Amino acid sequence: ADAPFRAAALAGAAQGDLATVLSRVDREGLDRFGRFLCRHYYRERVVHYFKYSRALAPLTGRAPEAVLKTPEFNALMPHLVLGERASAQRVLDLLQRHLNETAEPIRAAVPYWDVLIAYQSIFFLSDAHPPPQETGPYPARAQTAAILELSWNLPAVLPLLLRPFRELPLPPQQATRLLFARSEHGEVTVLRCPDTVRDLLESLTGREDPAQVAARLGLDPQALGKTLERLEQLGAVITRESFSASHVGSE
Repeated sequence: ADAPFRAAALAGAAQGDLATVLSRVDREGLDRFGRFLCRHYYRERVVHYFKYSRALAPLTGRAPEAVLKTPEFNALMPHLVLGERASAQRVLDLLQRHLNETAEPIRAAVPYWDVLIAYQSIFFLSDAHPPPQETGPYPARAQTAAILELSWNLPAVLPLLLRPFRELPLPPQQATRLLFARSEHGEVTVLRCPDTVRDLLESLTGREDPAQVAARLGLDPQALGKTLERLEQLGAVITRESFSASHVGSE
């Protein structure tokens, strides 16, 4: 699952028990299996997290998973660590280029195409295990908590994209803000994010007492405490006792 480590081990850098094991196996077969595992791992995630773009492929001609059969992805595989956030970002960059390059005809047919890609991209990246986050003495915004500003009310149309349709469903064209939060169990939740929650999350640095935050934002301290507790359960806020797990999440 760790391509750079696997390459170094197969090149002779392995020692001890690992070297003993490698002396007994088909090294070329092991490397082929590692590449198979990599492609399978990312295909599962692309198909799941970009399911709306995939449903629109007959209209757009852009199947998201097609990027995994390109020379660009083949060149990327030797550098990928499955489950690592930095590796997921590299795959996501490639995927976004695949979906967005020369996409003017697609945008004409699907006017909310860019918004849809942005929404799915956050889910895809949220699946990967985040790096450790340093915490201060007070609650702080989790580095995995993402706020997405949309020009379309996308949640209203998403279920319709997965059903048969003759004409493309269109969501209301209205400003919509969403909060994505990854819990300690790897579950990703998306919910609407009002101004007060956005301002609160932007104010949480981990260095300021919640009572001070409440006073500065004009919030009721008791209500703020309940809100922080709920945001921590969702994974949008982290404290000294919080942690991020590597368990694979789901929408």
